[in-house]
Amino acid sequence: MTYDYVIIGAGAAGCVLANRLSADPAVDVLLVEDGGRGHNPLLAVPRAFFFTLRSDRYVHRYPTRPGTTGDPSEVWVRGRGLGGSTLVNGMMYVRGAAADFDAVEAAGNPGWGSAAFLRAYRELEDHSLGASTSRGAGGPLAVSVPSRGDEVTAALFEAARSVGLRRTDDFNDSDDERIGYTPATIHRGRRVSAASAFLAPVRRRPNLTVMTGSRAERILLRGRRATGVAIVGGGRALEVRARREVLVCAGTVESPLLLERSGVGRSDVLRAAGIETLVESPNVGERVVEQRAVSMQVRFRDRHGPTESLNTLAKQVLGGARYLATRRGPIATGGYDVVSAFRSSPQVDRPDVQGVWVPMAIDETSEEMRLAPYSGMLFTGYALRPTTTGSVHVGPATTGRAPVVTTAFLEDAVERAATASILDHARRVLSISPLADLVSDEVFPGPSVSTPDEVVGHARQHGNGIYHAVGSCAVGPDDDDVVDAALRVRGVDCLRVVDASVLPFQVSGNTAAPVMALAWLAADLIIGSSTDGAST
Repeated sequence: MTYDYVIIGAGAAGCVLANRLSADPAVDVLLVEDGGRGHNPLLAVPRAFFFTLRSDRYVHRYPTRPGTTGDPSEVWVRGRGLGGSTLVNGMMYVRGAAADFDAVEAAGNPGWGSAAFLRAYRELEDHSLGASTSRGAGGPLAVSVPSRGDEVTAALFEAARSVGLRRTDDFNDSDDERIGYTPATIHRGRRVSAASAFLAPVRRRPNLTVMTGSRAERILLRGRRATGVAIVGGGRALEVRARREVLVCAGTVESPLLLERSGVGRSDVLRAAGIETLVESPNVGERVVEQRAVSMQVRFRDRHGPTESLNTLAKQVLGGARYLATRRGPIATGGYDVVSAFRSSPQVDRPDVQGVWVPMAIDETSEEMRLAPYSGMLFTGYALRPTTTGSVHVGPATTGRAPVVTTAFLEDAVERAATASILDHARRVLSISPLADLVSDEVFPGPSVSTPDEVVGHARQHGNGIYHAVGSCAVGPDDDDVVDAALRVRGVDCLRVVDASVLPFQVSGNTAAPVMALAWLAADLIIGSSTDGAST
């Protein structure tokens, strides 16, 4: 089987590329996805991601091992199926800061500045707030912002104003200290994934083939030209050919692994895995940056917020019935109701910490993700622009080349200082009326985690990653950077990486929105290079 383009991975980037490249009826596109088609109706229920994230049918789980910082091992989760992580994530649509995109461009990557990303956002969005100089309307991706909350969020906004956070209707419209309802990829009470937004409307195109349940094992090379992909799935192995390009959109974990299995990477890593080095690329799988979160929870004096309406099976059944009838209620909202951004100290020129507030309490006594028997509020904060790096590599041949994800957090003093401020900030907000009038006590982490060193230590030992890792195939101007400014893999013709792995650092946002915009822009590059004959 031969196609013009073979796209590996049907996540945030792959679905966008499949949509845009197949718009030309003269072009044949194959989209290959390891997971299934994602037809379970539960996947469309926004708050049900608490359940789908625990299903091996819809996620890959990658055990990590600590790096030099000695952090505990954990499990990184990534989506599996059409839509990738957008099939199971918290649906936050936080686009990132203009200054960070401009920094990517200033580092020697022309075309990846804030002006380009803003253009992409305005073209792909269908925003519930309508079009503006910073938003789009009429695009394929529905984005909504709740118009109202409850007494808890009203009290939160008032308390946050007292500590200098500006109440905003559109969190993505600025980069100041602010708080507002979380923009989310939700439309009329249903999750909007990359697959439902970009892939579903074009599935009937005769020039687009979608292959699910199929794992890309390696990229086929003839000399230094990518010619296709070896695929395993459904009990069979096959090779598909690419006339023009192979486009790797498998994400920060799987994209470097696919390159390494194909002989592109660090020679010492490949040698240990029993793989012949075809193209030496020393930073494949290196320079992985992930945010590290720290959380706290308070208990309310009385029954406030949505916890009490969902914390028993009977209440969940009733809430589900209401949802089916109206597409409204607490399970029709995103995973994180309110988002804020603040500075860790007055000396910082713009926000360096992001917080998410959920007017619900989780059961801290259970290893399962379930609601507490009392009302409360959960807060999670994380430094927006960490610099500590980890890695993702194929393991030695003796382990069957199982992925080796090595994590590292909070090695940099600036990163530690930002993290150290998080709980103090949350406690200040929670101490101000009218929010303080609702609070009975702090459930966790409690007064034993108060000083900067205690907070950083708690983040190391009991914090968690945010599933926002970037950098394992980072773009850059130097010969040892994995991809160039056109996202072409150095040393290999007709091969690009288009996903979160190419971002060289965090861009002060979540990753779903920037990756969709990145793929939107990459499609222009790919189409343009085909037109001028560069990829033929």
